[in-house]
Amino acid sequence: MKTLVIGDIHGCYTELQELLDRVGLSSQDEVIAIGDIVDRGPDSPNVLEFFRTQANARSLMGNHERKHVRSFRGELQPALSQIITGHQLGADGYSSAVSYMARLPHFLDLPEAILVHGFFEPGRSLPDQRPTVIIGTMSGETYLKRQYQRPWYELYDGQKPVIVGHTDYLRTGKPLIYRDRVFGIDTSCCHGGALTGLLLPDFRIFSVPSRRDYWKETKAWYAGIRLATTPDESLSWDDMARLVSQAEKASNSSPSLDERVRRLRSMITVAEEALKNLFDYIAEENDRVLKTLQEEFPFDEMSSREKSRLYGARVGKTPLARFLHRARKGELSLEGLQKAFKKPGDLISFARRIGLLNPSETHDKAS
Repeated sequence: MKTLVIGDIHGCYTELQELLDRVGLSSQDEVIAIGDIVDRGPDSPNVLEFFRTQANARSLMGNHERKHVRSFRGELQPALSQIITGHQLGADGYSSAVSYMARLPHFLDLPEAILVHGFFEPGRSLPDQRPTVIIGTMSGETYLKRQYQRPWYELYDGQKPVIVGHTDYLRTGKPLIYRDRVFGIDTSCCHGGALTGLLLPDFRIFSVPSRRDYWKETKAWYAGIRLATTPDESLSWDDMARLVSQAEKASNSSPSLDERVRRLRSMITVAEEALKNLFDYIAEENDRVLKTLQEEFPFDEMSSREKSRLYGARVGKTPLARFLHRARKGELSLEGLQKAFKKPGDLISFARRIGLLNPSETHDKAS
């Protein structure tokens, strides 16, 4: 019997079927996904259906499956990719899918190799591995970086080869093969790379190219979902403009989406007004402080260092201080001021805090 271990599929059902056709397994052979079978790609429902219904197919738990389980339990907020997969599955289908994902194993110890989705900490036996490490969570990756100065796979000291997914180490469409001991078979299929499988017991590599960057397409297609689920105040200037543009071009618009777009456009208008008001206010305040210092001291005759010290003492450590210093040096610009506030919501909040906007004024006013 042969076993095909497949790297991160991420909803790329077409490439999954192409890979299976290329390998040519028999009915006695087994298919094992290394985890992250869902999210980002175009067809997570069919990928899930395959692994749930095929008698000779199974999957490990990847960090994306873990996110679904935890967000469904209310332990964390779902990311965009989880929201999209939930939308693809529908309410009833999603509940059943999460139940399946919750039962996925964290590792498999095969005769030929150990299989985990994420990483493997050196010096620890398989039962002693941290779940966050072998599943590949951000906290698990941070832990390894703090504990070890070198990549984990260079330190791997297990008796068997280990096969992992989660990270596209080479970003060339090829798997990582480190000293024939560590096999990293995530090759970014959902990002336009390839889907890679490793056939045991011979450790033969098979690969099929991805048709395109599915995640980029999926994010654009589901812009309405992101628009509906991301709070106004969490959107950056670029994100807000892009999402408004995408929503306006979308063919599946709805009254609620149209209303949200109107609010976002209004928020941009208020933020742009606040930006100009703040710029003018800083310029005027800088002129006022300079005039006062020139009246009280021989300010213009002082060295740059003395001017900076005296000016700093006068403006103090108020929220405006960093901008006033830029204005004094002639380095303040509208563009630079906008970059200081990564989100329109941050700028609006700041303007309200220093009294440039009425606290009762909202970004939902008519544009």
